[in-house]
Amino acid sequence: MGKGKVIGIAAVLAGVAAASALFMYTNGEEHSQAKDDLLGPAPAGKPAQAGGKGISAGTLAPSLTYQKENGAYVFTFTVQNQTERTQTVTFTSSKKYDYILYRDGEKVKQFSEGKMFAQIYEERTVKQGEELSFQETFRDLAPGTYTLEWWLADKNWPNARAKVMFTVE
Repeated sequence: MGKGKVIGIAAVLAGVAAASALFMYTNGEEHSQAKDDLLGPAPAGKPAQAGGKGISAGTLAPSLTYQKENGAYVFTFTVQNQTERTQTVTFTSSKKYDYILYRDGEKVKQFSEGKMFAQIYEERTVKQGEELSFQETFRDLAPGTYTLEWWLADKNWPNARAKVMFTVE
């Protein structure tokens, strides 16, 4: 067998090993992840049955809140696992979320606009009832009526988005 074939076979074996490693990852409790966890989100429009833990919506429930602090507006976007099983949120870059801020119907700012994001693959497991939260602060907003639309940057969770309206005087 020639040297080129040996290198080719070794490369194929390394690729298979790497692919296997992606599918055989473990969570922080040092045991293999359950098959249900690998299936991804529950199908849209088909909520899981309610259990005894107050979980009833069957999805990642989004919320968007804000507080005014010293003239600045601090927004918190949260998604809570409202399903009967652990869910996986997958980020294919360093962008975990995106938002658009409108004033009087006109776009003022989009988080991702003009930015570059590192191509980093990350999976976060969210257990039943757990949350992922992200925060942004807006300062020096001109007077007007604002709408902020915010969403999770995971194409598997298209409904993990929220909107809030507020007025700056």
